[in-house]
Amino acid sequence: MIGTAFKALWLAAVLAVSGVAAEPSVHLVTAEPAGREIALTGFTRARAELLLVAETAGRVEAVTYNIGETVVKDGVFARLDATFIELELAEVGIQQERLRTRIAYDRREVERYTKLARRDNTSASRLDTLKQTLRDNRYELQVLKVKRKVLRERLLRTRIRAPTGWRITSRSLEPGQWVNEGERVGAAADFAILLVPFALTPEQYAALTGPEQGEIRLHLPDLNRDLAASIYRTHPGFDPATRKIAVDLAIRDRVEPRRGGLRARLALRLPERTGAVLLPAGAVDRSYEEFRVIREDGERLRVVLLGREQGPNGERLRVASPDIEPGQRFRLLREE
Repeated sequence: MIGTAFKALWLAAVLAVSGVAAEPSVHLVTAEPAGREIALTGFTRARAELLLVAETAGRVEAVTYNIGETVVKDGVFARLDATFIELELAEVGIQQERLRTRIAYDRREVERYTKLARRDNTSASRLDTLKQTLRDNRYELQVLKVKRKVLRERLLRTRIRAPTGWRITSRSLEPGQWVNEGERVGAAADFAILLVPFALTPEQYAALTGPEQGEIRLHLPDLNRDLAASIYRTHPGFDPATRKIAVDLAIRDRVEPRRGGLRARLALRLPERTGAVLLPAGAVDRSYEEFRVIREDGERLRVVLLGREQGPNGERLRVASPDIEPGQRFRLLREE
């Protein structure tokens, strides 16, 4: 008996001197804060939409674009009949030419009577009358120039225009139809940038804008694609009914077809309200429907299993206990 005990003491001393541990090394893992993932669904829409309105009354002469077509460089959506405006412009042109001829004649007369007045061969009142007539004709010519500008502007407004590159989304006029001033005749939208509006709670908005979010991705089920997105604008207003924040996300990747109504899903990871943590499955021991973990110092704690999820290094368990907080270290019981 004494010899056996002496051999055991001698073996322990040799292991201690040689630096070999008597127990296997312990691997530790750190508890991470658990989160829950939610998915929100929105629908694509154009960046902006513009109503097309007739700025003057008239009969429709031609309609250039149909619904769904893209507006090209000239941007003329429809033309109204401008016959009477063109006739007025021609009349004003004739009046201007007549006045120019009259002004030239009056100028010569003023110059002639000025020379006669210097030699006292005419009265001063006659010369003043000719100068006044010349001034009146010049003023009348200026009035006609303004009238011509007004008519040319009215002529331009018989062309109902849409922004270049936008697509026609509505059309409510046909050739031969009479339209009134201020009447809505169609609409165009800018689909160069597709927006997806969402209404987010403050918690969801914090998750979207937080540093842990990383790149924003949207999944379009209709196209079976994941696309990069960014925050285009956050509306500053407040809806007292929903108490949510209105946010528009802009799709950065190219999408075909570029149209509204495409479903887009936004996945957000929110903090777990139960205070749960994530641990590798190998750090949780199960025995008779009970789950336990072992602290770094060897203390055993009972935990409640709330769920499972697949992480980058294998399965992770979401567990909760009043004695566990994120950042604490626990023993890894087995390799998964």
